[in-house]
Amino acid sequence: MNKRPVFPVMALLALTASARLAAEDAVLPKDLVLPANVSAAIYLPKHLREFRSAYRSAGGFQTTDSVQLGSTFEDSTLAAAQHFFRSGFMYEVTGGTPPYGLLIAVHPTVKAEDKQLVATARYQVYDAAGNSVLKGDSVVRWAPGFGTHTADVLGNLLEQVITRVLTDVVVLLRPTAEKYPTRQATQPGAALLVDKDHPVTSGTGFFLNSSGQVLTAAHVAHECAVLEVRHAGNSVPAAVTTSTALLDLAVLDTKVNDARTLPLRQGGHAVLGESVVNIGFPLQSLMTDAPTVTRGTLSSRAGLNGSLGQFQFSAPIQPGASGGPVIGARGDVVGVAVGTLNAAELLKMGILPQNVNFALEADYVEKYLRSKSIVFAEGPADGHSQGDAPLDDTLPAVVGIKCYQ
Repeated sequence: MNKRPVFPVMALLALTASARLAAEDAVLPKDLVLPANVSAAIYLPKHLREFRSAYRSAGGFQTTDSVQLGSTFEDSTLAAAQHFFRSGFMYEVTGGTPPYGLLIAVHPTVKAEDKQLVATARYQVYDAAGNSVLKGDSVVRWAPGFGTHTADVLGNLLEQVITRVLTDVVVLLRPTAEKYPTRQATQPGAALLVDKDHPVTSGTGFFLNSSGQVLTAAHVAHECAVLEVRHAGNSVPAAVTTSTALLDLAVLDTKVNDARTLPLRQGGHAVLGESVVNIGFPLQSLMTDAPTVTRGTLSSRAGLNGSLGQFQFSAPIQPGASGGPVIGARGDVVGVAVGTLNAAELLKMGILPQNVNFALEADYVEKYLRSKSIVFAEGPADGHSQGDAPLDDTLPAVVGIKCYQ
């Protein structure tokens, strides 16, 4: 949950009748020879590398009957790079990047501003020794009311701002093979490449054991260059130990060795109609670091069609609550929150769902953890409720999670 939309301003495109794509003035010096005799590695966030628009400037089209997806932004970025550098390729955080002379990390964003769409690309440039040699912001604007525009305004806008970054780099650095020789690089850490101001996803997790392992939803920790867990007021680095897309579970290592833990329910399922509490860190870009507690009931033993081992609960949740514990009356974890119905989409069909949320049952969690030899705390197995358990001992075991690219 809380997968950050790549470009949330898509709906604004329908509000204008005509447009002008305008970059800030960029003039290449007459004595600048391109392509520069330099090999350049380019870092783009994973979600942007793979993004495809149905409206592409390179022959893409969409009609009421068919859709042709165009090239990815990775493809268009590399196509632009060949005009500026002798060779250009994507930088891989996981390793395997060829030797290079320059590494260019680019983070484009789009926002509405003064009746315009403004694309801003923050960039940082490193040499092969890992030294920062340049950083800045490039800007391209989409101004309504002037000239004509193509269907893929947003795609063109982002292509232009990435091209503007490459233009700024060659103009300001005037790179040559002598200044930036191609060699096996001393690669900067991923933390220097990601955009720490804009997490791609955020979610919730809880400590399983005294070794500091955290359980969360797999989609929260998917394809993160950097993962951080918020514990005791501090951001702690985390790494995925194991994950399963089938169950939507992931276990993270944090090296925290003083954490409180939450026990999984033993000896049976949660009871239909049982009171439950969900603890999560929703809307982390807007809210403080304090967790949110909501109450409801286990309202159905049926999950979505095709789901495995899920139940429905009514405790309200918000984006960012995925991976959080659903706690029963005995104070043990009866499930892990994994999703909710999309009210906005269903409203288009005349349906307004209220508090229809889903969690993976604790017994499926237990089986998975045992199959991976992950140690976890176990709750009482007698199956008898002891009344509402106090939350003071529970809250410190629940953490917020942020994923960066």
